[in-house]
Amino acid sequence: MNISTDVRHITPDFNKSFGGYEWWYFDGLSEDGRQGFVIILYQTNPFSIQYIRDLEENRVREVSYPAISVSLYKDGETVYYSFLEFGSDEFSWDEDKKKLSVKNDSVIYRLDQNESGFEITLRQELPSGHKVEGTVAGKAPVADKTLIQSTSEDRHSWNLLFPQVSVETKLNIIGRNGEEELNFSGAGYHDHNTGHEPMKESFRDWYWGRYHFKDFTLVYYLMQKRNTEQFEAWLIDRESQQVLEKFSDAEMSYFTRNWFGLKSARKIELKASEATVNIQCSTKIDDGPFYQRFKGESILRYSDQVYAAHGISEYIYPLNIYNRVFWPLVKMRLNDNQQNPHWVQKSRRMYPWTW
Repeated sequence: MNISTDVRHITPDFNKSFGGYEWWYFDGLSEDGRQGFVIILYQTNPFSIQYIRDLEENRVREVSYPAISVSLYKDGETVYYSFLEFGSDEFSWDEDKKKLSVKNDSVIYRLDQNESGFEITLRQELPSGHKVEGTVAGKAPVADKTLIQSTSEDRHSWNLLFPQVSVETKLNIIGRNGEEELNFSGAGYHDHNTGHEPMKESFRDWYWGRYHFKDFTLVYYLMQKRNTEQFEAWLIDRESQQVLEKFSDAEMSYFTRNWFGLKSARKIELKASEATVNIQCSTKIDDGPFYQRFKGESILRYSDQVYAAHGISEYIYPLNIYNRVFWPLVKMRLNDNQQNPHWVQKSRRMYPWTW
């Protein structure tokens, strides 16, 4: 894993090799942890069935498999979900405006010297009749591009553009519970990932997450590679944007297996010279055959003080993406706009069962 915190590198990499992928990830939680969102824009979607088919058949095509996924949460429940895939011409990047677009949804960046930010605009209507319209705005202090750096020979880059960002969410939805608003202020996170080979070639599995305490932000990841493992975590001061502690030890426990056979740890303990962190992946908010997302709780012990925070933890096992047994489930959730939607996606009543 190659890690950086350089806001200049928001630009898409249009020269990825065959099998490469790329996404821009945004999340946020309200101050009380009751409401949240995860929005991901893909220039190349590594979960696309067509992408997998082209890889397996070694069919090199000048396409990028763009997509966008939107997950909106309230009280530990998904109230709106979409995963929309489009043709290559539906993805665009405007260098002058610093604008990234996938069909009708977009993000515009503002990159100033002292404070940067973004505004995401969503305008979606699904075949089921579910809808979302509105904006998510983010503001963040500019982190030094050398705040976090890690280089390797891996073909995956993780750019933590905004490890901690203040978010303002104003969304109107027709979701699981009918018409409602998702309006909140809180703390969020934004990164940009680029891979130059299929994920299954880079690592076996990957745990990662972030927790925003009153004065600190914790970002961590645990990557099990083919012949080794890579672990890094940082405690960042939210005011000075400096790394206070780099964690050197991690322990995972309380492994559980879901209905699809995916096994992951529900407890993660991190240790540094002057700090310890206990993370409980308590509430499953996305659960599938190769990916899980949790709303978790974290306890930080640092400088003889104890802090608590809500946050988001995730886990992926990419080899399962290639298991065709799970493809019918993927087809129910992922709406390929170049094909007719799955019959489940057309049903206002059935589609939320896939969320």
